Amino acid sequence: MDRMPAQRSKRYSTGTVIFEEHEPGNRMYVVRRGKVRIFRKVHDHEIVLATLGPGEFFGEMALLEKLPRSASAQTVEDSLLIEVDQKTFELMIRKNSEIAVRIMRKLAARVRELDRRLQNVLVDSGLGRAVEVLRWLLPRGMPEGSFFRIKGVTAHVHIAASAGIPPAEVELVLHKLRRAGCLREEGSDVLVAGLTVLDDYSMYLELKRKYEPQQTPSVPSEAQRIKQQDAKKQMLRLIKALQSQPGENDDQTAMTVQYKQFLDLKARFEPEE
Repeated sequence: MDRMPAQRSKRYSTGTVIFEEHEPGNRMYVVRRGKVRIFRKVHDHEIVLATLGPGEFFGEMALLEKLPRSASAQTVEDSLLIEVDQKTFELMIRKNSEIAVRIMRKLAARVRELDRRLQNVLVDSGLGRAVEVLRWLLPRGMPEGSFFRIKGVTAHVHIAASAGIPPAEVELVLHKLRRAGCLREEGSDVLVAGLTVLDDYSMYLELKRKYEPQQTPSVPSEAQRIKQQDAKKQMLRLIKALQSQPGENDDQTAMTVQYKQFLDLKARFEPEE
């Protein structure tokens, strides 16, 4: 029986650059302890693509494609990483289908996330673009509780201008970000929520486009409000009925779970006043 080559564990201190964009890559990494951020540089700005914790892996694309690194990786805190070279990686894929499936699922999830962020950039309201600006600002911030403080940034000017938001929409967009808990302002400083909150809000915006298309910012009439509430009750009854029946259709199950997720996110980010 073939033996799997030994995997090497290595400690990295906070702020260590593991590899840089465009470098050749001959190994992937699994985070055992700590956190690693994956980012790209666009002109003079850094765009954070992901922050990975224990159990997550990165750098596999260089092994799969045999191309230079498409992004840079840097530790956010002291970390212990398992290094997997090309030979070990190929053996893992051939001999362990579970690992191969997990990598495929992770790659699919990353493509989905990139698609969601692309949709954020393209939405007409500017709200999605503003969320991407907040992502871009995060590395400049200092941790302060569950937020990151960015000093000397005026939300109305900096965020609005970077997101290309028309002047007439600025206050509405910032109001929605504050209400969702993505943004706070203190004097000339801006406090931005962490990536988990921004990711959840991005997911909510995607689901809102799906389940509440062409919504207008105007206040709905009482008749419209009742109609919306009735539709919500009917969908919840459908969810309950489908979840209680064995042998249900997988697609229906996924849709009901997703709609329930949408309702949960809506209650969190747009609570009824």
